[in-house]
Amino acid sequence: MERKKIATLKYNYFILIIFPLLIIFILRTVGFDGLYGQDSYEYLRYTIAIQEYMVNGTHPGNYFWPVLYPTLGSLLGFIFGAAFALQLISCISFSLACVYILKTIRLLYPNSKFRFFYVFFFAVFCPFLLKMGLIVMSDAFALVFVVLSFYFFFKSHLKNTSLAPIFIFATCALMTRYASLFITFPIIVYASHLVVKRKKYKQFVIATLLSIVIGIPFLIFQWGALFEASSNYFLKVWSTANYFKSNYTTEDGTQHYMFSNLIYTLYVFFHPGFIFIGFILSLITLKNYKSLVEFHQKILMICSGLYILFLAGIPFQNPRVLGLLFPLILILLFPAFTKLMEIKYIKQFFIPIGIVCVGLQLVFFLMTFRHIFSRTNAEKEIATMIQPYQGATLYSFDVDLAMRGRGLDFEYKNMFIERYQNFHKNDLILFDPTRYEAQWKDKTPMLNWRFIEQNYTLKVVETHPEGWKLYQIQ
Repeated sequence: MERKKIATLKYNYFILIIFPLLIIFILRTVGFDGLYGQDSYEYLRYTIAIQEYMVNGTHPGNYFWPVLYPTLGSLLGFIFGAAFALQLISCISFSLACVYILKTIRLLYPNSKFRFFYVFFFAVFCPFLLKMGLIVMSDAFALVFVVLSFYFFFKSHLKNTSLAPIFIFATCALMTRYASLFITFPIIVYASHLVVKRKKYKQFVIATLLSIVIGIPFLIFQWGALFEASSNYFLKVWSTANYFKSNYTTEDGTQHYMFSNLIYTLYVFFHPGFIFIGFILSLITLKNYKSLVEFHQKILMICSGLYILFLAGIPFQNPRVLGLLFPLILILLFPAFTKLMEIKYIKQFFIPIGIVCVGLQLVFFLMTFRHIFSRTNAEKEIATMIQPYQGATLYSFDVDLAMRGRGLDFEYKNMFIERYQNFHKNDLILFDPTRYEAQWKDKTPMLNWRFIEQNYTLKVVETHPEGWKLYQIQ
């Protein structure tokens, strides 16, 4: 019986790992390489820069984000190529996060049923989380470290195991995404308390030494700007007043959102991109509020609340930043799911209902992933379109990092970074003014464009179906 149980567990873990890898394989066969938007190409650029540092000693320069993701990508990139290595890290990280979400639920609820199906339906097929596992960004990499931190925290609390992994994985999360500290901070404090209470000073010393090792890439590459994270623009404009706002004008232009920030941060409880039955599970949780007094539920709520209050004060909205929190919400809502499964008709028709759940999740995933797939294809098409004009000076915005990342040889001038006054004959401009005129009105990209329009004669030499045009100064 025990052997059969172990075999079932291994099979469950295998399923959770293989599905995202299978999806990656399918997507790559249809041309999707995981590179999407400016952040992806910036990670790729820095990964390649680290590889050059390893080969010839050329320092890659300071970096705006933590460096653990591109550092690991640079090592694996010598085997798989930089872009695929980064995508593979994201995919495997997402798979492992799903495995440890399941292990955490099994740890906290050892006698409950439907644990695997809950994680399979609402973690593996979670539209926003699955998306994180398929693209070249650090989100999924940070996610797995957050999940591991909580798994080992709860394991240490219940079984008196080592506290060291909590500090180590929390450090890994921090060295991947700085914002993760607002999720892990409460368990770091409590684990520090347990170090003193249990007198496990050796474990703390080991964790500290390994955390320093993990931080070595950060110290090497960021030595000239160790505290640059604290000078982040959005941290400077953080305010509780943003809790109730839905319109913002920042250095990223003007944004108009449907809901205020405080409501937006609660998307993790009910948005179909996270969990389409979340509203029902939340109501069941509130109805059975006495279950929330359990230690692990209180910890999950405290950590979730701290992160929500932090995010709500930042003047922008993006499901990406909410994704780090979702595993905690998934664990928090699991008791409500078991209550839901006790309903007679749901138990009776569990298999067809499960198929419908997966189907709905896939529909929601396709809805959210369609834009990413379309954008990647557009970037590849634009790269092919402007390839014959290489060697010239190219002024652009938004897609310039994609062109550089796809290996095109231009002298790049980013229209966001500064105002330009002197242009020369035959210089090229890759731009779509209609796309940017609302968000970037009176900002550097549109100011540069208006100056060019008013002072130079432009010839359209190439046009992309989605609006980008390649202009040449006459």
